[in-house]
Amino acid sequence: MVLLSLVLVTAVLPGTGILDLFGGEGAHAAQDGIQLTLREDLTVRAEAYWPVFMELTSDSDAIALSIDGDGAAEAEVRLFPLDAPSERLDMNEDKGSLTGLLHEVSSGLLMVTFTAAGIYEVVAEALDAEGRQTEQTAVTIMINESVPRLFGEPSLGPWGEGWSNEAEAGSELGFALSAPIEQWEGADWGTYYNWTISVICPTGMNVGGDLSAYNSGDLRIDRSALNSTSAVSAWENGFNTVFYTAWEGEGGNLLSGTAAMTPNAKELTMGAGTYDEWAKGSWSPSGAGTLKFNHPGHYVAVISVSDPDGPVSRPLVLETTVA
Repeated sequence: MVLLSLVLVTAVLPGTGILDLFGGEGAHAAQDGIQLTLREDLTVRAEAYWPVFMELTSDSDAIALSIDGDGAAEAEVRLFPLDAPSERLDMNEDKGSLTGLLHEVSSGLLMVTFTAAGIYEVVAEALDAEGRQTEQTAVTIMINESVPRLFGEPSLGPWGEGWSNEAEAGSELGFALSAPIEQWEGADWGTYYNWTISVICPTGMNVGGDLSAYNSGDLRIDRSALNSTSAVSAWENGFNTVFYTAWEGEGGNLLSGTAAMTPNAKELTMGAGTYDEWAKGSWSPSGAGTLKFNHPGHYVAVISVSDPDGPVSRPLVLETTVA
C-alpha cells in the first residue's frame, strides 16, 4: 500500500467559519456538534481518480457541504452508508465550487473522487431550522498528480455469476477485466504487469493467514484460512487454476495485494497472437477472477494495473453490500 501524502486540517468554531489551523482547545471542545474527519485507513491513494473517504458526524438535521479548489467542479461525492449501496449526492456547481445539502444524516461516510491534482477544502456547515449556520468543520486535502499512465481505466466484463451491488455472506462475485492502451511505450517483450487489488470495509476485516499457501495447487491444504478471511480474492491464472491474492497485513479496514499477472505465463509462452499484438502496440492487459465475501459488511474493491513501481492505469472501483 502506497503511503498517503495528505494535509489535514479540522476545525469547528460555532457561527464563525474561521479555521483554527493549530487545533487549539476551543476547536476540540466544540467538536461534539459537527465533525469532518479524513479516514486515511480507508484511502488507498490521495491521487486523482482514486476515492478518498471522510467521516461526517453531526447532531444537526441539515448540513451544507461545499468543496473549493481548482478542479472542484468535477469532483464526485457519494454518501456511503454501512448497510446500503452508496448514492451520489446532488451537488451544484457555482464559480468553480461545489455545494449541496444533506438532510437527516447524523453520521456517515463520504466517498469523494477528484479528477485533478490540487489542494481542496471540503467544508461542512451545521444549519438550524431557519437555515442559518451554527457550526463549521473543514478538511484540507492535497491530491497528488497522477503519474503517466500506460493504460486507461479497466472495464468490467462478465465472469462466473457476475458482479452485483448486493450479495449474501459466503457468496462469490465474478469479474473479467481489460484495460485500454492510453500511452503505449513499447515495453520489452516479456514484461509482466499485475492486477493490484485493494478491498475496503469500514467495519473491519479479518485475514485467516497467508493465503499464498493455496497457490501451490495442493488441494490437501486445510482451507480454514480461506474460510475465515473476510474477503478472498482469487484470479484465473491461465492454466484453469486460481491464484489467491496474499493480503498485505493481517486485517483492518483496508487490504491490498498483487494478484494474477498479465499477460499470464500461458499467453507469454504459447500465444503467438500475444506477441503479435505486443509488437504492433495493440496488446492490452486482461484478467478474470472472483471475490468471495465470508463476512457481512459494505465492501469497496479498487483494482488497477501495476508494474513494480506502482499503478500504470486509473482504478476501477466496485462496491457491494454483503448481508
